[in-house]
Amino acid sequence: MIRFVNQGGRPIATPMSDWLFVYGTLRRACAHPMHKLLAEHAQPAGPAAFAGRLYDLGRYPGAVPDVAAHPPVRGELYRLPDPQALLPLLDRYEGCTDRHDPAAEYRREQRIVVREAGPSVRAWIYLYNRPTGSLRPIAGGDYVRWRTACVTRADGSAHGAAPLRQ
Repeated sequence: MIRFVNQGGRPIATPMSDWLFVYGTLRRACAHPMHKLLAEHAQPAGPAAFAGRLYDLGRYPGAVPDVAAHPPVRGELYRLPDPQALLPLLDRYEGCTDRHDPAAEYRREQRIVVREAGPSVRAWIYLYNRPTGSLRPIAGGDYVRWRTACVTRADGSAHGAAPLRQ
């Protein structure tokens, strides 16, 4: 058992999910060093989507739940053979813990994720934990596609997006 924050913000106990949904710098196409860790210790399960909105935080995105969001947040689903070993490493990267901390930039929760091929699953997701009123939404809900559009002009020169976080 592990503590996590439910949709009401209260810590509760629940069985450990062995699924992880990633939507930002942990996605394969971002080629971030932390994705290498994920790829070495998890099994890709394909494209998936989460009912939420995606925001530009500068060097990385943040997702917040929103069942009415259209389109949803797009990302990748991974099966975690040993979630108790991998999740603490990812928590450190994301700057959160398995306990609710209102000051943390992210919180890890279990949410329903819709697989492109296969049944929906309850997966861990790192959710942005701060107000979004002044943030720029990422149109289309797909960070990789949005980032590619931001950084590539017709002549191939880069512009617009900040470098990925390290």
